Order: sequence, then structure tokens, then C-alpha cells
Amino acid sequence: YCCKSGINAEYGLRNIVWVIANLCRNKDPPPSAEVVSKVLPALFSLVQHTDNEVLTDACWALSYLTDGADDQIQNVLNSGVAPYLVQHLGQTDVRVLTPAVRAVGNIVTGSEHQTQAALDCGCLSFFPALLQHHKESIKKEAVWTISNITAGTKSQIQAVIDHGLIPLVINALETGDFNTQKEAAWSVSNMTVNGTPEQIKYLIEQQAVRSMCALLGVRDPTIVQVLLDGLNNMLETSKDECEDICRMIEDCGGLDRIEELQKHQNKQIYKLAFDIIDKFFSPEDYLENDDENFNFQINSTEQQAAPEGGFNF
Repeated sequence: YCCKSGINAEYGLRNIVWVIANLCRNKDPPPSAEVVSKVLPALFSLVQHTDNEVLTDACWALSYLTDGADDQIQNVLNSGVAPYLVQHLGQTDVRVLTPAVRAVGNIVTGSEHQTQAALDCGCLSFFPALLQHHKESIKKEAVWTISNITAGTKSQIQAVIDHGLIPLVINALETGDFNTQKEAAWSVSNMTVNGTPEQIKYLIEQQAVRSMCALLGVRDPTIVQVLLDGLNNMLETSKDECEDICRMIEDCGGLDRIEELQKHQNKQIYKLAFDIIDKFFSPEDYLENDDENFNFQINSTEQQAAPEGGFNF
């Protein structure tokens, strides 16, 4: 009504959209389905406005409405707002860009069909710039969004690859601040779970192994486990290239870190590190590949069942 009646944007519409954003923000209790059904048509118009203050609050409102269960996300998608929201991923005004990235990121946390709806709106075309944004918080939100897409279908992972985003995610894994690195770790690990062998091979070719191994020394046990899971999945899937991946892990110091993780207080990390060493870096494997110039140091007296502290070469 406000948009159609021509209320002055500066004095009226900005205040009204601010009220709508705060109404949508409330979680205890959240806005009722009746309220949401009336707000969404207004947001459909507001997100097409030209005033950046109006756009900022409209995008924040949509980010709050998409922060929930799949049925909440679907209500937003059914309103037809997604194509206009996605276009704001190209905004130069960080005030608008921040909630726009968050809202799109929330959408791809939903079902694979909801994720596909965002991809069909062309959102990935904006991510080369977002993943290299000068503002670290934008970069982190972008990598988080990619992590939810790589948790999707093989075709959605392929879309990420086709847009040239994997090298940028790996760069974030190497150079981002820790919050960005955590999201990048999830991005690559999810890809090792849901990708095809060819997609995982592409990930390895982009030097993901080195970047993953470099983070194995962080104190966050969740991220360490995510990285170990990813490395284990790569080794399990690689088959013919398994020995090459083992060499990569050893050459970048990853083997030393995995050995140390056998002493980790977290039993899941300890067991995963133990299993990786046992399955892929056992003394027998080193001896069999000695002619191929694997430079693993072996102590033949330690080829027994691993003690509590794990294997040590």
C-alpha cells in the first residue's frame, strides 16, 4: 500500500520498512503466518526500490524471514522476490549487500529444490567478486553460502566448479581469517562427501590437500574433524590416485599433523586420525612402495597394534 500510494521515501517509506524489518526480526514470538503473508507482497515491491536505505531494511527483513525451516524459506520463494534479491548481490553499497548475501545464504540452507531456485536466479555469477571482497565479513558469508551449496546435489556442486569458485574457496581456506577458514573447510569437506570422483579429483588438483593439512593444527575440534573427514573421503574415493594423495599429505607436513592428532583429547579425532594412518599410511604400505621413492620414515619394530598414543613413524 505504501509503495503504491507514493509515500515519500525519505520521510515515510524508510520508517515503515524499518518497522517491517524489526517485526520480521522478532523470534519470540516470530511473526504469525498471517502477518508474513501480508508483509511479503510489500517486500516484493520494496526490494525493487531505488533508495538504498529502503533496500537495506527490505533485505534484512527477507534475511530474517528466510532464517528458519524450509516452509519459511518456501514462503519467501513463493512471493517471487528471489530474482530481485539475488540482483542485490552485485551491490556496491555494503549496507545492502550484507543482508542480501545473508538472505541468499539462508535460502540455500533449505532443501535441494530451494537451493536450486537460488541457483536458477543466477546467484553464482556474483560469487567471484563476493569471494574476493575487501570486507572479510562479506567474504565469510559468501564462503558459508558455498558450503551449503556443496552440501547439495552433484549438479549443484558442478555449477560451483563451472563458475570457477573452487580456487577462490581454497584461497579463503589459506588466507582468510579464522571464521572464513572455518566456512571454507566445510565447503571443501562437503564436496568430498557429495561430489563425484571426478569432482573430488578436481578439488585435489586445485591444491586443496595442502590447504586442508595446514589447518589441522587449529584448536577448534569441529574444524579439525571436518578436515580429517575430508582428507579421509579423498583417500577413500581416489583409488588409483591414492598413493599420490598420500605423497601430497606427507610432502606438505600433513602426515606429521595427523600423527599428532592420534594423541588428541577428542576421541572422534583420535579415532579418525588413527584410521587414516592405519588404512593409508601403514608401515607395510611404505615398504611396498619403497621403490617408488616414498620418503616415509619407518621403524620396523613398531609394526604392531597401535598403542593408545597411535602410530609414530
